[in-house]
Amino acid sequence: MRDLVFAALAVILAASPAMAGEDAFDLLDAPVSYSAHFSVSSDKGTYEGNVWHAPGRERRDFGTVDGGQAVLLRRDKDAAYLIAPSRRWYVGFGLRAAAALAGGLDGLSVERKKVRDEVVGGLKTTRYKVNASGGGGRFDGDAWFTRDGILVKAAGTLTGKGGNPSRVETSLSDVAVGPVDEAMLNLPAGFFGLDLRSVPAEGLQQAIEGVKGMMSGKGGR
Repeated sequence: MRDLVFAALAVILAASPAMAGEDAFDLLDAPVSYSAHFSVSSDKGTYEGNVWHAPGRERRDFGTVDGGQAVLLRRDKDAAYLIAPSRRWYVGFGLRAAAALAGGLDGLSVERKKVRDEVVGGLKTTRYKVNASGGGGRFDGDAWFTRDGILVKAAGTLTGKGGNPSRVETSLSDVAVGPVDEAMLNLPAGFFGLDLRSVPAEGLQQAIEGVKGMMSGKGGR
């Protein structure tokens, strides 16, 4: 379940380059609006879908073995929502609790070193060597950012609290900078919702186990 919910979140948080001590949530939040197709790959598999981003808000729709799902990140609500559009339900998590569950990626301290300017997917980007650690997690690799601060590509090794390294890579294609549909950045009306935002990181896994039947489509709506 954790792999489905937090795959995209884990890679984005881990791969955000900046000077040491800056907040990873600030780094992943590009100051411009855009939409794109994304791909996230790890040892657990590959997820592909579409992303809509506006400052402070982001939604990623992707396919899974159980059908389409979406992750909605809302910094203004300190929340990460898992949405199942076909079953008309969502579950809300605290943003930093979700990051902690995704491999100890909360509280990252990040260092970067510029490598060179490169063109990725037709976009002019700057490539950085990235080393990030904190909260029990670590990322070592490279990241490519546009001048607008959009993370176009990141690739490297992600090590969680368990100490087992995993190769991860994320990339964007068909990037369109400009206003996005506001409806994509809000919770859908009329959906059944389960709010776990008050559950601390240490209790989140147990809470997820308690509603796994609904999340997997067994016994849910």
